[in-house]
Amino acid sequence: MRLIDTETLELVEFFDSSIPPYAILSHTWETAEVTFQDMTSTPRPTAKAGYGKIVKTCLLARIMGFKHAWIDTCCIDKSSSAELTESINSMFAWYRQSLICFVYLSDYSLPHSGPLGSSRWFSRGWTLQELLAPGKVEFYDKHWNLVGTKLDMCDDLVRITSIPAEVIKGIEPLDEFSVAQRMSWAARRQTTRLEDRAYSLLGVFDIHMPLIYGEGVQAFRRLQEEIIKRVFDMSIFSWEPDDNLDGVCSPLATSPDAFRDNRWQVRLHYPSQGWVRDPLPRVTARHGQDQRRRI
Repeated sequence: MRLIDTETLELVEFFDSSIPPYAILSHTWETAEVTFQDMTSTPRPTAKAGYGKIVKTCLLARIMGFKHAWIDTCCIDKSSSAELTESINSMFAWYRQSLICFVYLSDYSLPHSGPLGSSRWFSRGWTLQELLAPGKVEFYDKHWNLVGTKLDMCDDLVRITSIPAEVIKGIEPLDEFSVAQRMSWAARRQTTRLEDRAYSLLGVFDIHMPLIYGEGVQAFRRLQEEIIKRVFDMSIFSWEPDDNLDGVCSPLATSPDAFRDNRWQVRLHYPSQGWVRDPLPRVTARHGQDQRRRI
């Protein structure tokens, strides 16, 4: 794992048990972000807009007593496909192992900047795991003013994301919630690359798999296949086909959006003999007939 020294802004590499305590940044990518190559060049590109974000993150971490920080834009050498694969498969764990996560809302400012949920941060695919994984999260506005903590803002976050408070507070583990419900949390979230809609969910389902950029929607199908191998949870088939879909429908969805109506999905129970699921509420079909959602 490559970290930034918060005093010198030099990149330092650590392995396994040698990884020191660190702060981590969650943000949305803007234009002119600073890359790994930029950070290792001389002179550094201090004129780039993203450089100020690195400086502010390290300053805040240093004030809180952290010698090291991690930022995805510059701590990963994305020119190396092997390193990129390892990093994306490790991302959830890195956020979970951080002692504090700073969420930088670049399009939100106190005291009045519209609804908190209008920030682009809440619509991005990668930021879902960055909300769920860390134990301690602090939100900052575009001027680096503290907006609040994940615990203080729990009610607002539940309203914005439809994620249960028990999950946001870290009271109950993710695997206590059905696959369909977890998928619904990612519905309508966007990523720059289509494949990242699947890759950004690896940690949410505790899945590791190779990255194949260029495979399109097949990435999300591969994710579902890996989930089926690991978990006996029939809710993975509880999704809604697109209105315009004609012909034979695959049992696997093409994106998390297909699970958007599964936020009510209950948890699954696995007793010693077989498995059972709490009854599902009845839903109304498009053509006025009552039906049970397939599961």
